[in-house]
Amino acid sequence: MENIPEEKFIEIEKLANQGKIKEASGLFQKLVEENPEYFKLKMAFVDFLLRFGDVSSAFNILRQVAKIDYENLDLRYLFAIAQIKASRFYLAQKELELLLTKQPLSLKIKKELGWVKIMQGDIEQGRKLLREVISVNLTDPSPYMDLGVSFTNTLDFEEALRWLETAKNLNPNDFFVLDALEHAKEFQKEFEKFSAKDKQKIRQMRNDPQQLKTESIQKTLSFAVSQGNLSQEDMEDTRKELELAGFNPNFGMFARPTSQAEKEQVEYLQYHQKVPNIERKISQQEFKNLKENLLKPRLSFEEAKKILIVLGHQGTQEAIALLRRYCKNSPKPLKRFAQMALQECKIFSQESHSNVIPYFNIKKSTPKISKRV
Repeated sequence: MENIPEEKFIEIEKLANQGKIKEASGLFQKLVEENPEYFKLKMAFVDFLLRFGDVSSAFNILRQVAKIDYENLDLRYLFAIAQIKASRFYLAQKELELLLTKQPLSLKIKKELGWVKIMQGDIEQGRKLLREVISVNLTDPSPYMDLGVSFTNTLDFEEALRWLETAKNLNPNDFFVLDALEHAKEFQKEFEKFSAKDKQKIRQMRNDPQQLKTESIQKTLSFAVSQGNLSQEDMEDTRKELELAGFNPNFGMFARPTSQAEKEQVEYLQYHQKVPNIERKISQQEFKNLKENLLKPRLSFEEAKKILIVLGHQGTQEAIALLRRYCKNSPKPLKRFAQMALQECKIFSQESHSNVIPYFNIKKSTPKISKRV
């Protein structure tokens, strides 16, 4: 990239810092088109796209370049980051572990592997890797931020704020660090509204590896559904991810539907986009209200589907019992939809979490422009 005027990159960075991402991306893309032979420029553009959330475009470029030189380590690293952005953590893990055998001293690879472990529910191993990265490089705010967010996720706010404040001290102007710190403080304030008994229950859930693994699968499904028409490569990657996570890939079908059953399945998955904050767990009162509404004789199909989607993500014995009851007496047009909600609820069920309790969907802070998942 030595032959490209530095002013071009300064302009792109300035536009991005001003929040003019579309303009910055357009200028970057023009540079790539004008210099198609520059591999490093393409990889820099992919990094830019991933940083600002355009995962689909990043994959398109990566797959084109991979046809020429898939063994390039920089390319493989960006593939791993793209998989993380797509919430395909097991595929990212395989890629990162392979890279680590070739570059055992790479801190950036170890850091990303640490974050992947955390997202898979292997919290302690993930944090151990992040601490190892910090011990070698004390001045990089990124692993401090990742540790801080991991403690926010498990509702250990004292530890979370300690790590995030350290990250802020290392880089006071880092947007992502500041955003993560703000989110941690907001969540702490909201969490204090719960009783001591509920706090203990919620913390137990947030530290349960199986619960976190379940959320990992939910994120994979949610990302796939949000993308609309997936490419054939993304469909295959999604299937592989679900299999590695121990999830039945036949439930998460993403091929273009042909039969009526497949069309109903796709409709069910796409309906997830219509329900905000779908991964949250509901309170006893909300469960009672949803149950009352669902069993109303004249409830619209639209409202019934939204309630079924929410219940399908609860994974509780109460939700399973209600869905079973509804399946027996549901209107014919909703029969298959209700059955899929029941199946999904069973997938996410856990015997140790049979009570519906207040729950926080606390995850890596996700502003419109997000560095993390």
